[in-house]
Amino acid sequence: VGIADPIRDDVKEAIETCKDKAGVRVIIVTGDTPGTANEIGRQIGLIGKDEPDQTVTGAEFAAMSHADALRLVSDPGFKIISRARPDDKARLVTLLQENGEVVAVTGDGTNDAPALSKAHVGLSMGDGTARAKEVSDITILDNSFVSINKAILWGRSLYLNIRRFIYFQMTINVCAC
Repeated sequence: VGIADPIRDDVKEAIETCKDKAGVRVIIVTGDTPGTANEIGRQIGLIGKDEPDQTVTGAEFAAMSHADALRLVSDPGFKIISRARPDDKARLVTLLQENGEVVAVTGDGTNDAPALSKAHVGLSMGDGTARAKEVSDITILDNSFVSINKAILWGRSLYLNIRRFIYFQMTINVCAC
């Protein structure tokens, strides 16, 4: 008997939009085996069909020194951590932040709470645990990766509009003085 949890039809396109149009780097952190994690990465377009496996296991990641782990997360080819534990996800968030990156984390379980709270933006899933929803900044009600793209679009538009308003007000006030 085989049980499969198929990838949603819209995920591959949403990942491509994130990477190509929004400039967002996507990293999978999963408790799945390395083989399963790499196959998911291929199905969603994170890893090319001809690319070698990209997985670092949670045990390997935990055994790395701080300098080695920082070097790993700085590499744009780093895309997947498999067999990850909650500490691995939280450590990844900290390392990415030390590297000067803005970090958003998605999660649905109690084990994701440390990473969700450490991230700049914590995104919990609508059908996730109450603990994940409590520590996150945003709850995605439809559990869709496409909604993350929409949130990025609206967030960046809002930020740009606030900047434009401030420039406008500063110009007017300087002229008025």
